[in-house]
Amino acid sequence: MTEALTAEVAVPVPIDGTLTYLVPADLRDVLEVGMRVVVPLRGKLLTGVVVALGREAPGKRKLKAIREAADERPVITPQLRRLAAWISDYYIAPLGEVLAAMSPPSAGLRRVYSLKAPPTDLEMEIIRASDPADAEVLEILADGRPRGYATLRRRIDVRDLRDRLDHLEKEGYIAHRVEAQKRRSGRVGQAPGDLSGGLAEASRPVLTPSQQAALDGIGPDLDRDSFGVSLLLGVTGSGKTEVYLRLMDRAIKSGKRAIYLVPEIGLTPQIMARVSERFGDRCALLHSRLTKAQRYITWQRILDGEVDVVVGARSAVFAPVENLGIVVVDEEHDTSYKQQESPRYNARDVAIVRAKGAGAVVVLGSATPTIESYHKALEGKYGLYELPERISGGTLPEVRVVDMRSGGASDSFSKEAEEAVRQSVGREEQVLLFLNRRGFSNYVQCRDCGLVPRCRFCYVSLTYHSGRKDLRCHYCGYTERGFEVCPKCGSANILYIGHGTQRVEDYVAEHFPEVTCARFDRDATRRKGSAETLLSDFSEGTVRFLVGTQMIAKGHDFKRVGLVVVVNADVSMNLPDFRAGERTFQILTQVAGRAGRGDIPGKVVIQTFNPEHHSLAYVTGHDFKGFYVEETAMRQELRYPPFARLVRIVVEAPRYASAESAARAVARTASRLGEKAGGKIDVVGPSRAPLSKIKNVYRWHLMIKGDAGANISGLVRKVLRTLPEGDLPERVRINVDVDPQVMI
Repeated sequence: MTEALTAEVAVPVPIDGTLTYLVPADLRDVLEVGMRVVVPLRGKLLTGVVVALGREAPGKRKLKAIREAADERPVITPQLRRLAAWISDYYIAPLGEVLAAMSPPSAGLRRVYSLKAPPTDLEMEIIRASDPADAEVLEILADGRPRGYATLRRRIDVRDLRDRLDHLEKEGYIAHRVEAQKRRSGRVGQAPGDLSGGLAEASRPVLTPSQQAALDGIGPDLDRDSFGVSLLLGVTGSGKTEVYLRLMDRAIKSGKRAIYLVPEIGLTPQIMARVSERFGDRCALLHSRLTKAQRYITWQRILDGEVDVVVGARSAVFAPVENLGIVVVDEEHDTSYKQQESPRYNARDVAIVRAKGAGAVVVLGSATPTIESYHKALEGKYGLYELPERISGGTLPEVRVVDMRSGGASDSFSKEAEEAVRQSVGREEQVLLFLNRRGFSNYVQCRDCGLVPRCRFCYVSLTYHSGRKDLRCHYCGYTERGFEVCPKCGSANILYIGHGTQRVEDYVAEHFPEVTCARFDRDATRRKGSAETLLSDFSEGTVRFLVGTQMIAKGHDFKRVGLVVVVNADVSMNLPDFRAGERTFQILTQVAGRAGRGDIPGKVVIQTFNPEHHSLAYVTGHDFKGFYVEETAMRQELRYPPFARLVRIVVEAPRYASAESAARAVARTASRLGEKAGGKIDVVGPSRAPLSKIKNVYRWHLMIKGDAGANISGLVRKVLRTLPEGDLPERVRINVDVDPQVMI
């Protein structure tokens, strides 16, 4: 008997390993490792990735068959499959979920059905009487035209249509073939204009001595196909991007390719414009805001070798680039590189592992690198290159810290800030107003009874938005109507507490009506293309004031900004997170760096109710190294990264008691196994998570802390496997975050 062809398929469900499926006859000559397939699982159809093919004797076990192929060729390359295995192991994530995160949207193969042997009139009467849906399929196909599954699905309203089609095929009435969907032509994600030639070398800017030193230091690794990681520590406006472009150019000229990662999708258009100017049409954008068709086409272009440079946000680290020579991780400190849902990978660290496997170079760039990256550079694990001056020859902006405890000209602005704004208006400069909080006010409170409206599903207060006059939860999206009279006591004495970007925008419109002002946050940039339009208007000077959240602090090169006002610096420094000081220093330094990048001298006003906070002293002096020394002293004493490794475990359940008891069971098991593992391993907690309820789910968390070289991932995996089932109540979910970046 002929052996059956089987496939090991990784499906995106929370299970270890893969599932085995039978390969049907029509796919035997089509299926390859790395292709996606549609498979049945627990009454549903899921799309998984084939990771291995094998053979076994017929009847050895009863296997379900693959329903259809989703691709006409492999979309996950061998290099990406090896990377997926590492991510799955290190971040304790199901392989199927990792591969799903890597994959482009499905847009490849489809099944097309046609009539094979028309039933006789008597057979048709019997079928119509016993099963009208089967008869309808045959009647639709009776005209001889083949139909795809999607077409039949639209015309026949039954839940089990695939099963019916399989049954009719077994009976010999219909047949199917697998065909590739047509690939659309055209280029996706390019900057406008003629991109065929690139920027002539004679037109490129002259490098500073520091830029040249970085190029000379990193370049030889590219020439030798030698893996290495270099940290480019450059003040804002020091020309890090030009160094990236020169290194990528060097790689491309030697026949290699490049990936250029940026932390925010909003940054991709301006970076893409510079990359396209330099490299012509052999570059592409790849990020989640492209349409499914655009992402699929771009993926195919990369697979076909038509792309030399891939630009994108976090997920672009998975682009199927062959012959990879260099990966650039710009603003490497940014928390956006860490995915907050499974698989909880950090694109910066994944980029390093991918480059090591490909013998490629990694360049991490930032004015405010993470404590961990700079520590590795000082230890000699990374190369270190510094760009201490701005390429324009200008100086870094003057930074002033204003103590808001003494009161201000308004509840939003101090007298110093308002005067600085007036002076900038008089000089016709542009102004950035930074506040890392969306909405009109942080929360609403009744002065008489103390009522603070809270989300029904999350343990947070609702944020008031004046445009729609509603109260909104920024975690689950729940909304309520705003009110002028307290729904509890009937008082009209309502207090709006705190500031949001909307409130600051309203303040500017009231006090500076002569200037144009726009808001740049997630609420104002939801429509497709709106972010690009806003940034373009501000760059061209059509908009004079830009009010925004951290989206305006990242990498933008605004030449006409003379003033930056940080409306409230305390938002980040008061979070219950050991990285709060680092985050505060980074975001304030980054937003301050938007000022004075052109011919206009820059000034920054930082408003705070906590002027003694240690991070602020180093922001005023643009002193990253001083901040690093003080911060690492505290980290070493408390055994936090880079002096230890962390894994955070969050336990979620629909009942508070279930979340608590499960968290305590996890902590007990971790403590017991940690004592046997050897090395210094501590279990901290469990306790209620700072955000103890989100989307009607209660949350408890604990932290496992170990020496820098400890195999904490292995310990946690063992904890999850040996955790007594009786200790876990029903409907409990355990989320593991290796190397967490956020602790709330």
